Amino acid sequence: MAENSYFEHKGSFPDDHSRENHALRFMEHYVSRIDSADYKCSYLPYYHPEAVFHDTTGVDYVGGPAIWEWIAGLFGPMSKIEMETVETLVISKPDGTHVLYMELMSHFWLKSRAGLPSIDIPRSMVFTLGSAAGEHGEEADQEKGIGFEGLQIVDARLYYDRSLLLPHLVKSKQEVEKFGASGGR
Repeated sequence: MAENSYFEHKGSFPDDHSRENHALRFMEHYVSRIDSADYKCSYLPYYHPEAVFHDTTGVDYVGGPAIWEWIAGLFGPMSKIEMETVETLVISKPDGTHVLYMELMSHFWLKSRAGLPSIDIPRSMVFTLGSAAGEHGEEADQEKGIGFEGLQIVDARLYYDRSLLLPHLVKSKQEVEKFGASGGR
């Protein structure tokens, strides 16, 4: 019977140590896109078409297109983002999935606060990476923009206090449906 394998990385990445791990190479690729604050691209290199993202608000975003639309809206007010990793534990399972437990310090630079320091918020995230697939069941193909090294995010859970960003965030349509125009967060 195959067993899980474990990989621990302390400190920021990428570095030589983090690049030894398949799942962390994927995360390096993903984080560089998130940090760019440019989401005018396909979700397919990063999210599975049937992925689920469980936001700290209690809203679940279902499907890669819905997740990518939400991310673009959520981070639209940002000119730059930096996801500084503190510690990551990767559990690689025999079925080819990887679960990443990540502690991060996230730095947000707002377009409306040009020249001012970043807003810094500690965050915890849990990502499950699985085999990449296209919108119509195509297999992973990095040349065609489906996955990165055969992986995509299939499940994500985000935990943090968004209160410092609230005045600058726009509610998603899912948040409005769940909480109303003035409730929630």
